[in-house]
Amino acid sequence: MSSSSLSVDEVKHSLKRLRQGHGLARPTALLELTDPVRAYLSKGAVREPGSVEEVNRLVAVLRRAIEGLADDERLYVEVDFNLVAEHRYPTLTERQESLARLLKCAAKTVRRHADRALDTLAYLLLSNTEVPAQSRTPPSGNGAVPNQAQPAHWEQDLRGFWGLSNGSRVDIVCSEIPENELPEYASPTDRNYLRYAKFADLDTLIYLRTRFAQLAPTVTIRDFAPSEYYDTQADVLVVVGGPPWNAKYREFLPQLPFYFEPHPLGEDDPMVVPDLGGLTLGPRWTQRHELLEDLAVFTRLTLAQGTTVFLLGGCLTLGVLGSARCLLEAERGARSVRYVTEQVDDADFVLVTEARRIGGITDVTDLTMVNPLLLLARRHNEPFAAVVDNSHRYLDDRTGRGIRRIDHAR
Repeated sequence: MSSSSLSVDEVKHSLKRLRQGHGLARPTALLELTDPVRAYLSKGAVREPGSVEEVNRLVAVLRRAIEGLADDERLYVEVDFNLVAEHRYPTLTERQESLARLLKCAAKTVRRHADRALDTLAYLLLSNTEVPAQSRTPPSGNGAVPNQAQPAHWEQDLRGFWGLSNGSRVDIVCSEIPENELPEYASPTDRNYLRYAKFADLDTLIYLRTRFAQLAPTVTIRDFAPSEYYDTQADVLVVVGGPPWNAKYREFLPQLPFYFEPHPLGEDDPMVVPDLGGLTLGPRWTQRHELLEDLAVFTRLTLAQGTTVFLLGGCLTLGVLGSARCLLEAERGARSVRYVTEQVDDADFVLVTEARRIGGITDVTDLTMVNPLLLLARRHNEPFAAVVDNSHRYLDDRTGRGIRRIDHAR
């Protein structure tokens, strides 16, 4: 059986079953791997399925792959599979809680790192077993295996955060230009009809589709204007553009701890956070009315039905694009994803940071280097509360151009 006949998800699913209970403290648990996975890992070298020979072969293959992990990930995997005497317990939960006590972190944090390490192990198993053990190049001094195609960890982090698992369905609902602003060719009756002519925030839509396709080619991605979207029970719903031009975004406003104050076309729509004393923030401009920076406002909500909703907003289109790039831009985006996850875990959250335009290039900071202006979170539909509040960084700007109002009466 070739590696192309097995997916990483299939191997990972088998590994998840294997680490339950006593794990590899009982090597015969390897016989519970699915038949395709056992056949692939054995490489036809076993004469009798279910024999001691097969168990020993599978143990050797798995241990060799675990040894190929980086030190930080190897610890999580060895604890999961019950290979560390210090954390030897009869259940996976007990082992992970024991490691959490040692690392002085939450058990959820251990589970998250362990799940990511399991992804890496699945990749290694699909690559390492292609070469017989006796012909392998010995590990180098830093524990890495030369010429080994290891997965990019930042890609795994981004896929996990955005819910881009194999076969998942992603709907993107992009803001729509008002009817009185539409060009003639945005109408289906026009001889030169262009469907995307009615979309606002088109840069963000193209960026999302491109990055999602690069990260997860097997994901099904569809895009809609708010006027043509009806609930399709997607796994992931990404709403692009703020409430003024996106009716789908407006549907979520009652759930949010902020709103964009509506202003006439051509003026800014500042962001208002009522529970922070009516904190009101808006874009910054030069004396010549050139845009310096906007607010990137990124929201994640998890619905009871299982759909994860991402709301990408800003006072202007720059902030909308910045909210996408902040948590999707390769290694830097992955670092920011890890920062947010460490702060809020899997809770609903609202992230606010600056997005700058420099020579036409959208520039968003690495959150591990410059923390966000605001990070609000909630659990179980409780009220949002501030986890991080660096709004003084914006408020203390001497120009005052980022501030519209602090309204304590609201």
